[in-house]
Amino acid sequence: MALKRPLELRTLSKANRSSAPLGGFPQTVRSIDTIRTVFDRIAPDYDRFNSWASLGLHHQWRRALVRRIPQGVRVLDEATGTGDLALLASAAGHEVFGLDISEAMLTRARQKDEERRIRWVLGSADRLPFSDRSFGCVTSAFALRNLRTQLDAVLRENGRVLKPGGKVLHLDFGRPKSPWSRWGHRLHLRFGIPMIGWWICQDRWPKEYLETTIREFYDPTEMVDQLSRAGFVDVRYTPIMGGIVQLYEGMKR
Repeated sequence: MALKRPLELRTLSKANRSSAPLGGFPQTVRSIDTIRTVFDRIAPDYDRFNSWASLGLHHQWRRALVRRIPQGVRVLDEATGTGDLALLASAAGHEVFGLDISEAMLTRARQKDEERRIRWVLGSADRLPFSDRSFGCVTSAFALRNLRTQLDAVLRENGRVLKPGGKVLHLDFGRPKSPWSRWGHRLHLRFGIPMIGWWICQDRWPKEYLETTIREFYDPTEMVDQLSRAGFVDVRYTPIMGGIVQLYEGMKR
């Protein structure tokens, strides 16, 4: 599989990294540089935060996605973070590429990949450094809401690098429908997540970032429309834990 010319990703100076906005900012100013800064800062504590914030359930949610990957296909896990989903897909027998915009997150992913089975690539999901029709499946876990401003380009790139008949599988947070579940969910977002974030990451925690991206993200029917407009067919979503998490999937014609 041929790689395109490497992306010329602009890196932030130390001054820019420290001054980038990290909390409660509107979607219109959520740039790729800001996203990179957020995840560079929390990379050392990302896995521990996930385990506490999800009560350890995030691995189970990722395994639900991996079970939907067609057998024998090459997988691109975009916004791979510290590589948990990519590692699960590799363990299931797939050839996997893990892409992320944060070198700090990729460093953690490489440390977990003791057998060096996965190719880790620094790059942005809205400008993938891969040739057309290179993959049989594109995946992500808890990434799309961070990329809402760039979502049209991200989904367009998904379609470009997929082979005909290839599949997209995107896992992300949702908002439960049950009134009691919604109340508990709002309580966790308002109080639980910030307390866990500050406890684990301290002053590196991006204030209100996670809560804001979950509240502002598309609801499932809107996300289905986004995938359909990007040219995918057989688009559907599967609620997990009453809709706290949603698994989106679609196929390239």
